[in-house]
Amino acid sequence: MSASFCAPLPRRAVREMSAYTPGEQPADPAIVKLNTNEFPYPPAPEVVEALRREATAALRLYPNPSAAPLRAALAELCGVAPERVFTGNGSDETLRYLFHAFAEPGDSIAILDPTYSLYPVLAKMFDERIEAHAAGEAPRLPESLFASRARLFVVANPNPPLGVFYPLREIARLADARPEALVAVDEAYAAFAPGDCLALARERANVLVSRTFSKSHALAGMRIGYAVAHPAVIESLDKIRDSYNINRASQAVALAALDAHGYYEAKAREIVETRERLRQALLEMGYRVPPSSGNFLFARSGDGRATLEALRKRKILVRFFDDPALRDGVRITIGSPEEIDRLIEAMRELPAPRWEAAK
Repeated sequence: MSASFCAPLPRRAVREMSAYTPGEQPADPAIVKLNTNEFPYPPAPEVVEALRREATAALRLYPNPSAAPLRAALAELCGVAPERVFTGNGSDETLRYLFHAFAEPGDSIAILDPTYSLYPVLAKMFDERIEAHAAGEAPRLPESLFASRARLFVVANPNPPLGVFYPLREIARLADARPEALVAVDEAYAAFAPGDCLALARERANVLVSRTFSKSHALAGMRIGYAVAHPAVIESLDKIRDSYNINRASQAVALAALDAHGYYEAKAREIVETRERLRQALLEMGYRVPPSSGNFLFARSGDGRATLEALRKRKILVRFFDDPALRDGVRITIGSPEEIDRLIEAMRELPAPRWEAAK
């Protein structure tokens, strides 16, 4: 005798939401991968050695539950007490906890538009409303943001996919305008920018700065992120944090990466130099490329999908966003100098951008 059963229904918010779409991870090693803003250089040698040292029988044991040694090292780096530091399984986990802890169902979350496409997914996950504020290419926050009554403000700085950097005074103005709300500054790309907002996280109770080891420390595969904020904010995040959320190996390599700061700072400078070289080359080809403070550029050709497919045929992968404000271009990760040389050569083979062809 057989019976037919229907699968149980999840929460309404989950039924109605769409999952985040990560960047494509190609299986072909011949493809030049410039679509997910990964670090183009290998980890520092001491980081690789730290990972090897963890391959022992100790793997059977749970890691430090709060990543206390890592928090202490990050606190020293950021000039704060350890109780002001949170560690997460990548910065995405920190962001998820922020949406969980600092807004109620139905509350508004204020973000920029365009920005990191994970934010609306997180809001939907917790039945919150996204309040998007149109942001252009100027280094000024939209005035509408300052009038918002949102419970939580999330500002990526630099802001992908364009790479606009907002100076500290802009973030401070927002925090001062809404002292009862939390202003979360997502600094995933801070290593490539001319400044940061750590001073605000040290001075103001309503500012949190979130960072990751993925973009600037060649550790995207290890999933390590952290945040700096007032101790009461950190305490709230720790209440809902998963037990042992950072594995033993990730804690070890993160500590080693902090010790290898000279290596990573030098590589970040190289990435910035390559970014500016690529931007100049694209401008000379007729692309419209706003200044970027991230490890990426946004190149407008008039038809982003056509650029995506033309480069794919040449075994180069970039990122296209099917969004009205972004369909005219593609985001390009700053790869190694050799990868960028290949990209420039390929883009010189493509048809001229639409506005150039129309002249």
